[in-house]
Amino acid sequence: MNSNEVVMAEMMVEGMTCSNCAMGVRKRLEKQGMEEVDVNFATGEVRFQNTLNKPMGEIKESIEELGYVVVEANEPPQKKNF
Repeated sequence: MNSNEVVMAEMMVEGMTCSNCAMGVRKRLEKQGMEEVDVNFATGEVRFQNTLNKPMGEIKESIEELGYVVVEANEPPQKKNF
């Protein structure tokens, strides 16, 4: 891959229940330098351009610091106890 080539990153985030949740995740990613951030709280989909090539582990941790769960593609959804 060319170092100038930008790829959209995608992840699933559980626990977002409203547009304010999505806005919080979006703002956190933008503060980390992510671009073209799109967060859909209804589906849990988060997409962004990682133009700084930050490690995905750091990005995942920053979202989880907000209280959400980032689900890996091969993991089943987390069960919640209410």
